[in-house]
Order: sequence, then C-alpha cells, then structure tokens
Amino acid sequence: MTVLTSELIKERLNMSDETYEQKLIVTPILEKTQLNGASIDLRLGTEFKVSIPTKSPLLGTISEPIDQFFQTTYRSFGEDFILYPNQLVLVNTFEYIRIPNDLVGMINTRSSLSRLGININSLIHSGYAGTLTLQIENNGVNAINLTCGMRFIQMILFSGETVPQSYLSNSFSKYISNTSPILSQINRDSDLDTLRKLTKD
Repeated sequence: MTVLTSELIKERLNMSDETYEQKLIVTPILEKTQLNGASIDLRLGTEFKVSIPTKSPLLGTISEPIDQFFQTTYRSFGEDFILYPNQLVLVNTFEYIRIPNDLVGMINTRSSLSRLGININSLIHSGYAGTLTLQIENNGVNAINLTCGMRFIQMILFSGETVPQSYLSNSFSKYISNTSPILSQINRDSDLDTLRKLTKD
C-alpha cells in the first residue's frame, strides 16, 4: 500500500462528480494548513459522550443498553471541554468524511496532544462515510483543556486495490453514516449470540 502525499490528497478532494467513486470527501476544511505533508488534520467536534459510574457492575458483552454508562453533553464551537485523568469520552470529528473504496485511512493523535497524555489510533475502512467517532482518554495525571474545533487528529490515507464491497454496503457494519458519537455496538456481534446459545444447550 502507498501513502498519499498532500498533492495526491488534493487531487482526490478536487475530483469532479463524474469520478465520484474515487473522490475523497472531507468537509468542511476551514484552513489550507489542515493538509500537512502526507496527512489531513481533523477537528474536535461538539458532542461528547462521557463515561459515568453506575450501579451496574457490568459493561461489555451483556445485553443491557450501553448508553446507561454514558452521559451526553454539548459544547459550542470554540468552547472548552475538560478531559479529566482516566476519563473515557467519545466525541465526533467536526468534519464529515467519505473514503473511496480504493483507500483506507489511519488516524493518530497530533503529536502535541500525545505529549499531554492523549493517544488515539484507529482504522477507517474503505467506503466509510460519516463523521468519525473518537475514543479519547486522558492517560496523564492532570486535567486537559480541549477546545471544540481545534485540530485534534491526523488522518493518513493509503491507496491499494479497490475492495469489492464497501463498508457501507456490508451487512455486518455497525458504525455507518454517523453524524454524532456512536457508543460501542459490541452487543450486536453475531458470534456472541452463538456463544450464548451454546451455554443454554
């Protein structure tokens, strides 16, 4: 696989609708400086799902709704959000993206934020469309002040063979066309249903 340079990224962003299948969509791009070397900087969104302690001791593959373990809060663009030590928060990117079927993306925390104790690493599947849900956690010992709309992560794109079935058309895809942070859908894993049936037999 080959990493796309900033010039190749620009070419994909500027493709006409006639070549829509190969067109990369990242919108809105507020500043040209978001394209930096071989990556695109993406911004922190305004909707947060904050993990909270509950009376239920179980979180994971149980059938209970996972949303009971999170509280949703909103901020305005330019407003601050404080991330406390060992706190897990889900937040969306400000940008909507669409990845063509011949590209895959990797996201990493910007170096300046990694040095504060925030580390994000994730894969973006070919054919994905929507805002990205980011799992952020403060691994440091001090609270970190984040500003909604700040450049937060870097997206690196790799070109390869076109996948025959995009992420959007895959019936097993659980995180599709998101416009807000999506909680874990692990309860929908088909293999868990199989395992539960085995324990009942």
